[in-house]
Amino acid sequence: MVNVLIFSKNALENGRGGELFFIELAAGLQKYYKVTLLETNILINKKFLLKEEIEKRLRKIKRIPQLKFAQLSVLNKKFNFPYPSTIRKIYKMIKVNEIIYTTAGNFKINLIILFTSLLNPQIKFTIGYHKPLHSEKKLSLYNLKYRLSILFFSLFKKNFYHHTISHHAKKYLENFFDRKKVFFLIEGLELEDFADNLEKKRDDVLKFVYLGFLDDIHKGVGVLLKAIEEFLNDKKNLKVFFEIIGIGPLKPEVKRLEIKFPKFLKYLGYLNKEELGEALKRNDIFLFSSRKEPFGRVIIESLAGELIIICTKTVGSIEILRGKNFAFFLKKLGIKEFKENIMVLYKEWLKNPKKIRDLQILAKQYAISKYSISKEIKMFKDFFDKIAKAVE
Repeated sequence: MVNVLIFSKNALENGRGGELFFIELAAGLQKYYKVTLLETNILINKKFLLKEEIEKRLRKIKRIPQLKFAQLSVLNKKFNFPYPSTIRKIYKMIKVNEIIYTTAGNFKINLIILFTSLLNPQIKFTIGYHKPLHSEKKLSLYNLKYRLSILFFSLFKKNFYHHTISHHAKKYLENFFDRKKVFFLIEGLELEDFADNLEKKRDDVLKFVYLGFLDDIHKGVGVLLKAIEEFLNDKKNLKVFFEIIGIGPLKPEVKRLEIKFPKFLKYLGYLNKEELGEALKRNDIFLFSSRKEPFGRVIIESLAGELIIICTKTVGSIEILRGKNFAFFLKKLGIKEFKENIMVLYKEWLKNPKKIRDLQILAKQYAISKYSISKEIKMFKDFFDKIAKAVE
């Protein structure tokens, strides 16, 4: 049986889309390969995924102790450095596997991987690109990190394959790598729980929900909360309700709105997987306010929960929702734009509730048919089988 190492460069406790992807990929592939899941102790912010939740999602895959990195904060920037013993452990873990899957982030780990590939040319590496490949700030460290990674990987072509979850990123990477070694494979989600037995949507109130990290810099939540507040100040007689799910620096602002509008808004905080599924099922419309998003797992989960989407234009949202009748794109991230789209859907719901319901059903059918975890695992199995033949 082929040995496959799935290597998350951050701690799984971060609980973001990337870490969930690694957990689900490892759990799904274990029936086909001997899978090992490796992670570091690098935390981006606070721990958003509990240890018990991680172990439940891993489905009996044993967690190896986290690789230790020294972490230093300078001028609000976080820097991570591997200890010498960590470098040795990474090398020892990599060299006993035939196939390695990891991501392009963390240039220091990339250097260790490149060095390992020189000493072990029989190993096949797949590098995943799950984030935007550039920042609008031309001189940012983010840009430098990705440009250096792409440059160095382009010098080691024989043993490296490249995986994207975006057609946009695939096209960009083909400028640097052999097209035959750049693959688009979907990021699937565990949507089976949404297939049947959905809670009945209420017909006496139109329910809107936001789910995600509560910050404005990346997720645009500050703009969304101001739009909700102005909307409710102007339209207190409407049959609407808002639920806000997540944690982050704007939690106090959400709590303030909950106190101000107790009949129209509720803050639910952090929810586990089962609670999250139920919350999505009982709502009607998902409010997506991200300024940047390479994919958008939460969009897929919302569609599977039979939600219509009001969303900003990001690489991820456009790729998932372009041309879909159940998606309403904002011209730009703004208070006015959110208020107008909320009102448009509210009036349509009053006028023709069946049309809204039909769109919700179409949203679920689309998500389950195109973005299921089973489809992702099948694509990865075919991909890794192809790589395995090159190993033999």
